[in-house]
Amino acid sequence: MKLVGLCACLLIIAGSAARAADAPVSRPAGVDEKLWDLMVEIDARGAGIQDLSADFTQEKHTPLLKKPLVSTGHILIKGPVSLWTTMAPEPTVMRIDNKEIRLFYPRQKVLEIYRTDERMGALAASPFPRLAVIKEHFTFERVPARSLLPDVDESKFLALRMKPTQEELKKHIDEVTVLLEIATGFVQRAQTIDTDGDRMVLTFSKLQTNIGLKDRDLAMEIPAGVSVTRPLEASGAGSGDETGQGKRK
Repeated sequence: MKLVGLCACLLIIAGSAARAADAPVSRPAGVDEKLWDLMVEIDARGAGIQDLSADFTQEKHTPLLKKPLVSTGHILIKGPVSLWTTMAPEPTVMRIDNKEIRLFYPRQKVLEIYRTDERMGALAASPFPRLAVIKEHFTFERVPARSLLPDVDESKFLALRMKPTQEELKKHIDEVTVLLEIATGFVQRAQTIDTDGDRMVLTFSKLQTNIGLKDRDLAMEIPAGVSVTRPLEASGAGSGDETGQGKRK
């Protein structure tokens, strides 16, 4: 999946317990009142969440491969920052905030830096995007929960298929489908299909909230000698002395 599409998906998924809006959110066209009331109820449950920790498993399905590419890792979220640490099969660290996306490849000793697309600013402003914000970028359609997880109890979960409405997102994402636990609002599984036909499935486990994460817990540890590049900028590369967000203290 293209970087912008991937990161947009991650921002949406990380907002599984989206904070409630300060004012009532109007129901969009095409969504029935009963479904919208349930979505607002789930959205409101995330109002008190300050931080989140979870394990994840990612499966990437592509027509070019018979078997999916599977990776596992851990995610931390606090305020406007999310830190994705992939441990297998290839260690990588991705840090997203409202200004940049940083991808660190420890074995290659390479740090890639991408500026957050201004047109995605409302989504990227927080990994807990509110329902009012998501509504401006996607349409909603309820689908069977078992279409994402065959053995799930339909009465305890809500599955939504979201189609992008913004042209920038349409360039990268065809659709995102999420499976939310109604009682907590947490996303248990999410599936993204990009415009190339690749399908990515993220499954979350060991979800914990309000565990008292500190800013330093989401800092990237960049050792000396790392090559820093900005692939989408004309300048191309930075110096190995640049250390991103700094080492944890």
